[in-house]
Amino acid sequence: MLAQTRRACHLSAVAAALVVSMEIVAMAESRQLADLPPALAATLREARDEAERVASNSTDASARAAAWGNLGMLYHAHRLRFLARDAYVQALAEAETVRWRYLLGIALAELGEIERAAEGFRLVTTATPGNMPAWYRLGVSLLLSGDLTGAQTALDQALGLDGDSALVLAALADVASSRGDHRVALGLLTRAVELEPEAGQLAYKLAMTHRALGDVERATAWLARSPDNRLAPKIDDPVLLDVAQMSRSARFYEIAADWALGRGDLTGAVDALKSAVALAPEDVGLALRLATALDDAGLGALAVVETRRALTLDDQSAAAWYRLAWLLRRSDAPSDIVAAEDAIGRALAVADGPRARALAGAFDMRSARYSSAIGHYQRLAALVPGDAYAHFWLGIARLGAEDCAARDSLDEALRLRGDWGEAHIAMARADALCGFPEAARNRAATLRSVQDSPETRITLAFAEAAGRGSDAASRLATSALPHPDAKLLLDALAADALPARPFAPQSRWWLPPELR
Repeated sequence: MLAQTRRACHLSAVAAALVVSMEIVAMAESRQLADLPPALAATLREARDEAERVASNSTDASARAAAWGNLGMLYHAHRLRFLARDAYVQALAEAETVRWRYLLGIALAELGEIERAAEGFRLVTTATPGNMPAWYRLGVSLLLSGDLTGAQTALDQALGLDGDSALVLAALADVASSRGDHRVALGLLTRAVELEPEAGQLAYKLAMTHRALGDVERATAWLARSPDNRLAPKIDDPVLLDVAQMSRSARFYEIAADWALGRGDLTGAVDALKSAVALAPEDVGLALRLATALDDAGLGALAVVETRRALTLDDQSAAAWYRLAWLLRRSDAPSDIVAAEDAIGRALAVADGPRARALAGAFDMRSARYSSAIGHYQRLAALVPGDAYAHFWLGIARLGAEDCAARDSLDEALRLRGDWGEAHIAMARADALCGFPEAARNRAATLRSVQDSPETRITLAFAEAAGRGSDAASRLATSALPHPDAKLLLDALAADALPARPFAPQSRWWLPPELR
């Protein structure tokens, strides 16, 4: 009993300590976010909430580590180094990962915790001996901590992995200078500046080295070279590049938009994408993302304006022309109809794709240009042969053109999607008009047995009319009035004929779903 009591007390103490720890972290975060723009601070808080949610709910240690590590990268990108360090530590507590160990080392080095940084970089080089940036950073950390031998060894390893790195050569020159071997340093820096003459930091180091050698004239000459240029030599560091891309940049706001969309906040997504576009106004892809978000938020007119702006940036963007056509597709204004059809034509001229081809076919169907629609849907069926939609609309376009090859297209659509009720209705009426009354009657009767509706009664009426059952056809069609297809059939029966097409001219059957 005593042991159980002690254990309960211990767990309570741990829980209390955890609450206090989280409160301290929250206070520290609040202080460090206080000076940031409100939208940025809010996004970072959302990122932390998401990391805590994953850490609390996921049973996968690597997923929990990634949640904390990615949060650390966001903090790091915004120079919130203390918060970044703590997040990386949390990530490593979940799972030892080279990526988070390396980034923790960088954060520690930036905070002046050089010895701890060196320990981390040493672990990274052990795990990934081909990691040049880690060897370089280990060498610099050891140099700063006074271990010249260790620094030399690590930097030699880095140079062995990238012999043309001006940055590593400059660091080796620093080791040589620390030993008082200025001639060696001069040779290393001379080679480095040949590799990267635009790096002003190298000019300064050369000036100091010449001064140490007593050559004041050359030292003065090197100092006179772009005195305001303090650019460091470049390093190919993909991990740190990932951090940089998460800074307050267009990409950062794209991520914020994704989070907003994930929680159904269209207004938040639009605001985030507006910020992204403001930071990268020449990015056509971002402009189109904003246009899509504006349209989804019910701001279609603004979406059109943004899409037209994208086209001023790149009038060869098939995606932008398609987006413009899509935004204008349901407008009744004659100028918009012309603009939409012109846009889809331009999109297809740049790049043939299923979406654009389907929309082009839809525009032709709306205007009863059935022969042209057939061409688009034939191409669509070739692009996506396994898509029942393509074959169905090819069949409907052929029915509009009074072409009984529609039966083959509809048959293929039903082979791909046998439970498609609309395709069965179209097929039964096509059979009726193309000389297959028995097949039409069997299919229509089955459809009506499943659902007795005006559509199925009219379809059976077509089949009866094709089989010379005029009285039965008339009764069925009359029972479906005032349906326009019923009137179409009754008018034909009055002239002792069958309709040329299976649907009335004003029927929505001729209008593809893109335009409804």
